[in-house]
Amino acid sequence: MTKNTRLTVLIGCIVCFFVIAPVLVFYSMGYRADFTKWKITATGGIYVRSFPVAEQIIIGSGKPQKPGLFTSDLFVQSLLPGDYPVLIKKTGYYEYSKTLSVVAKEVTKLENIFLFKKNIEFAAITDKNNPFATKKQAVPDIKGMVAFALQNNNVVWLKTDGLLYKSNINNPSLDPVKITLTPIKIRSTADYKIILDNKNIFLVANENLLVLDSNTNDLENFYAPAKDAKISPDGQNIIYYDNNNVYISPILDASKKELLYKSSEKITDCLWLNNYYIAVATSEKIIISEIDLRDEINIITINQKTEKIFFDNQTSKLYVLTGKTILSSEKLLP
Repeated sequence: MTKNTRLTVLIGCIVCFFVIAPVLVFYSMGYRADFTKWKITATGGIYVRSFPVAEQIIIGSGKPQKPGLFTSDLFVQSLLPGDYPVLIKKTGYYEYSKTLSVVAKEVTKLENIFLFKKNIEFAAITDKNNPFATKKQAVPDIKGMVAFALQNNNVVWLKTDGLLYKSNINNPSLDPVKITLTPIKIRSTADYKIILDNKNIFLVANENLLVLDSNTNDLENFYAPAKDAKISPDGQNIIYYDNNNVYISPILDASKKELLYKSSEKITDCLWLNNYYIAVATSEKIIISEIDLRDEINIITINQKTEKIFFDNQTSKLYVLTGKTILSSEKLLP
């Protein structure tokens, strides 16, 4: 090899180094060439977790993948920014699909996904195991009480004077604390229901959903019309519904209200299964819906006549009241 040839090879190697090295560095930092836009861009990733463990997870146009042997999640990285359809499959279960947006240098999460069986079995139970009966509470001996609910060791009640009160559950009539300052009008023909968790107090009054404002100590309008409302187990969200629509919003912010489910039939009941899924009952069916508002909402339909539903968090079973018969589902959640 002549001296000129060796010099040419050396120069070629140096040029290749300065061309390839930056590419390798950018690649290791998560940058890729986006040939649709003809530029180098940072990538992102998608994290997916489902219960029970999925058999197939397909992201974008990629090949079907499966979570690891001892995990229920899958992490796919080095994705160019953009929208990616995600499809989750498991034999005997409804498919789950969602289109997610990938942002540069960020991980888009799709977690707390619950897959439901295609054929959920129900069996009749005896009256001795009536879950609807266990929901009944002993009525406190309080004069002029219109509605009540329990909060920790206290009882909160609405009185005929239109004010809310609170006192110890063991001595409800002894030195009650006045919660509200301005009374609401009490109608003898209207229905009233107090809905609360450890921090918040709501009142359904004649199909108006009111919320206690901790600053003014008054009941303020939250949403109308509302037949009922339910607070999520973690206290982050609240669902409320009329005859045909179910809405969700952050616990104290109705301005961020979103339509979660619209029914062509009259809604008879609605409840939380966990922090991520709700069940909606009509006279002819039960709808199980996620609350993830990104893209289209995933729902499944159970064709089952029902008047009222109850979910047991300990057994993860859904109970259905239809006529004089009470049905119990198999375990819905892992």
